[in-house]
Amino acid sequence: MAEPCEDSRSELGRTRRDPRLGHGRAAVVADWRSAMESAERVRRLADWGLYVLQGAEDLERVKLDASNADPDYAERALHAARERTALAKAESDNQMVELNATTLVAMVSAGDAFVEGLVPAAREMLTRLLVQRAMDEAGHQQPEVVAQLSQEQLDRARRVFETSLATKLEEVYATPRGTGAKRWEEPLAKVRLGASASRPIPADMDQALAEVIQLRHVIAHRAGRVDAKALKAAPSLPYVEGELVRVDRAAYKRDSAGLWTYGEEIIHRLGLGPSALDHWTMNYTLNA
Repeated sequence: MAEPCEDSRSELGRTRRDPRLGHGRAAVVADWRSAMESAERVRRLADWGLYVLQGAEDLERVKLDASNADPDYAERALHAARERTALAKAESDNQMVELNATTLVAMVSAGDAFVEGLVPAAREMLTRLLVQRAMDEAGHQQPEVVAQLSQEQLDRARRVFETSLATKLEEVYATPRGTGAKRWEEPLAKVRLGASASRPIPADMDQALAEVIQLRHVIAHRAGRVDAKALKAAPSLPYVEGELVRVDRAAYKRDSAGLWTYGEEIIHRLGLGPSALDHWTMNYTLNA
């Protein structure tokens, strides 16, 4: 039997034991990526399963022919296999709209958790950075005063300054709310991780994010039926009030690409990875 390739072994390992079990919430970047990958892996396995199940009747017939099964049993087995085939074909023809929707819900939640976990950590780093800059500046402007202070006094001053500044930053901290990129940009901007004027979120990507966030809300809270609130927040949604959300493959590719790209853009701002902002519509998982 052939050994699985390196990538397959790696993914198999992550499937057998979710990497999130090995670290705490402090690992926000790794947590986000694992959550995104896990959501898409389950969807992909379901897609493969539907493909295989569409051949259930033919496979059952071959097995029965080889086993010389009792005719009554064979008829019941073929009937059950025929039902599996028809159900799988119908779900595939419908483009897995339910699973697409629930996968996107999980991915939006991963984005929320990413920002909610990252902002406090970034706020702490920003506090230390600003305090260090202030103390360095004091050392340059009044070196004779600083020279008279003991290390204990300097450390005490640093702690007082950090506590005071952290309190002020805490006051402006906000959890993700709203729609579009603004949902995450506002809290990120509080800790200087927002988009720069020279590198804004593309308008079409912002629209896609607005739509998928509102779809997440109606799927999670309105049994999947679009309400007036969602249409007001995302007027570009291709639905009317009361209509049932149906996320086809094309919509899934676009929305998942937007969610992947936005998360990777945050990582890029941290200096930890490349950005796909300029070609975000192509940034979906292969064979999605």
